[in-house]
Amino acid sequence: MSEKELLEAGISAINSGDTSQAASIFAKLVQQFPNSEQGWYWLGMSVSSFDQKHYCFKRALSINPYNMDTKKQIALLTKETPDSTPVTSTSTPAFYPSDSEPASSMPMYMQKNVEAGKQASPLKEAQSNQKQKPIKKKSNNSVIIFSIFAGVGILICTAVIGISMLSGGNFSTLFPSPNMPDPSYSPIPLVPTWTATVTPVTQLPTPMPTQAYTPRYEEATCMFETPNEVRVTCGYVIVPESRAGNPADTIRLAVAVFHSKSSNPLPDPIVFLQGGPGGAAIELSAQGYEVVVEPFISERDFVVFDQRGTGLSTPALKCDELDKVYFQDIYGTIENSTRELVYQNALFSCGGFHRSNGINLQAYSTVENAADLKDVVQLLGYEKVNLFGVSYGTRLSLVTMRNHPEIVRSAILDSVVPVETNVLHAYPDSVKSALAKTFETCMVNVKCNTAYPELEKVFWELVNQLDERPVTLTTSAYPIGTVTETLDGHYLLSVVLGLSRNDRYLNTIPQTIYRVKGGDYTVLTLAQYSLPYIFDGVNPALYISTMCREHVLASTEEELKAISDTLDLDSLIWRPFYGGFDEMYEACKTWGAAGPDLGENDAVISDIPSIIIEGSYDPATPPFMGKQVAQNLANSFYFEFPNAGHVPSLDNPEGCAMKVVLEFLRSPLIEPNRQCVSEIPAVEHLVPYTGEPALELETVNTLGVRVKVPKDWYNDFGVFVRYSSPFDATQVAALRAVIDTQELREYFSASIYGYRGLDGPLVESGVLNFNGLTWKLYFSTSNGRPVDIAIAEEGFTSLIIIMFTHPDEHDAFYRTLFLPMIESAQ
Repeated sequence: MSEKELLEAGISAINSGDTSQAASIFAKLVQQFPNSEQGWYWLGMSVSSFDQKHYCFKRALSINPYNMDTKKQIALLTKETPDSTPVTSTSTPAFYPSDSEPASSMPMYMQKNVEAGKQASPLKEAQSNQKQKPIKKKSNNSVIIFSIFAGVGILICTAVIGISMLSGGNFSTLFPSPNMPDPSYSPIPLVPTWTATVTPVTQLPTPMPTQAYTPRYEEATCMFETPNEVRVTCGYVIVPESRAGNPADTIRLAVAVFHSKSSNPLPDPIVFLQGGPGGAAIELSAQGYEVVVEPFISERDFVVFDQRGTGLSTPALKCDELDKVYFQDIYGTIENSTRELVYQNALFSCGGFHRSNGINLQAYSTVENAADLKDVVQLLGYEKVNLFGVSYGTRLSLVTMRNHPEIVRSAILDSVVPVETNVLHAYPDSVKSALAKTFETCMVNVKCNTAYPELEKVFWELVNQLDERPVTLTTSAYPIGTVTETLDGHYLLSVVLGLSRNDRYLNTIPQTIYRVKGGDYTVLTLAQYSLPYIFDGVNPALYISTMCREHVLASTEEELKAISDTLDLDSLIWRPFYGGFDEMYEACKTWGAAGPDLGENDAVISDIPSIIIEGSYDPATPPFMGKQVAQNLANSFYFEFPNAGHVPSLDNPEGCAMKVVLEFLRSPLIEPNRQCVSEIPAVEHLVPYTGEPALELETVNTLGVRVKVPKDWYNDFGVFVRYSSPFDATQVAALRAVIDTQELREYFSASIYGYRGLDGPLVESGVLNFNGLTWKLYFSTSNGRPVDIAIAEEGFTSLIIIMFTHPDEHDAFYRTLFLPMIESAQ
């Protein structure tokens, strides 16, 4: 086949959702045509492994250094966390197109959404005997899961590069698409959360008939890039899949030990328990080493293992069928009338696949996880350990404290999930908790309340309005196509709750609500650009099995329907389930799940020293859940952080939460000092710029133009970005190019190219004369946001100034920035 035919075949495979076939085709293409720029680019878009993507995009860029689409993908990629895909460790990533799979798309109700907590979906191992590729860690102290902001500057960047190409590239310098400073963001998920319903407590271990078995440990090479300054050992713990079943049916749990830097380490290590359920703990620890691991190893070892069904452990409970359906739905290839049936078939197909391969889905539970933990600890030779659980990991910690208290010295419980809590029943109270905190803090702040009066009333009116008249948003996802989502009231609620999870976004919530009210959908389109429902670092089948057993089937159909009716959540998609809460019940029955055993979901009573950490804004595990657990833990200390969302301890390795944790570890029976908590400043909500205080401008030489720009804005290769938040689209650029006014207008007026990112052609808005130059002014919008362009011809070249703002700040920036730039440009 010719290069063109292979390209067309691969693109067709991607559009149909079959990225495995697409990767195979593009791999064949680059083998036959190694200098195919498009072949390498599309292969990078088809595979999911960080290293494979990076290698492909670098190859494409080496062929054409000015390929802006490739540069954009590299910019996005550098803010994603590298993957844990097991492949052969070589300097040039090996490709296995037949094993490729798309990222699946579903928000996790317990997964940590911080810089160290989520990652872009990679290729993952299908069998335990596959060779493995090292996971790479980030060099800074935060691992960015997606780059939600990397697309914000694309309009200006595309305009500048497009103008450059149109003019033959004759301006002062070339630059890549804007690569914003690390926003440490989390995707904006649908955020189902937990309940405060108290059930009878028990101090007895969960009853579980156990067959005699002998766990064993096998050393293995670490499948990730280890830090130079610390010794890391890795291996697998082999245990029965079901301790009540045949001991010969075993699973392999991947384990890593980061050994202490101390010459005389303390005997009790930290054991890190990841959220999800289904999160890849080793991957998180490797990539977020500076945040997750390093604070602890000055005194003791740090042990981490991938819970059964997750990460590098085998079998890995993935769902290829669901992955494909999510992508097909995102790209609009599923008819509305068949959507529910398609989702259900994919879910049931996934369960059937695993059962046909001999996997006992009922064996994947928190009780079995806790027994796994005991075996891991004992095989590694430790007597007692300090549990460090985050989100779902706190539930696992609590069950371990009840079932295997002999191995636990102390417990760090960050963002607590009570064992007696039912996630579905909890949704109303969890939503109320997070929203109330935001509304209250804005109301008592003069600036916020003035800018956003009656915020709570406005929000709920907007939710109802969008339910009655939904808005369709379409965002480019080049080269695959577009992402189309319908914005209704629940979508907006999901976005706001998603912002509440991360302390970096808390100050944007009132602004987001009012901007959506005014038609500015910046945050929502950025969420789409990041594919907000992507299923990252969590294996769906493990999540489904745990969710069904411990929550869905712990309820009755009538209870679930009552919750749906009360909340009016008919449109809720609790991925991977589709439909109302009540429909989950039958889905879990068909999945083959069983409900909890007697006492399995009872509250835990313990005197093991514990510290409980909560973020005041957290919608996933609200503060009332931590307080609920504290009542049953006799030797516990409760700490609530007033400006934090989900999992405060992993927000900053030098922050107050981590300081409190480390102090607790040294003396678990003594209450840590609370002074740093009292010194935490209140959240300062963003308000629109009105022109005061005046911008401090400085004169710079940029892209062939001498011009005044804001002194404190971020200079990204000639694009000056305000960056007041990860969702701030405000930016300016000035350049000199070989192009005239008519060519500029034609460039932005070609509807066949989507107006180059604009909503429509340029409209002339005025003429100005400065410094002997005649400036023609033009206006348009991009996704509803104002775009101002000024051009002045000077000989064979033209000076061009572009400004991208938000509607609520446009007039102020036009007066204080755009016009001064025109006046100073030469």
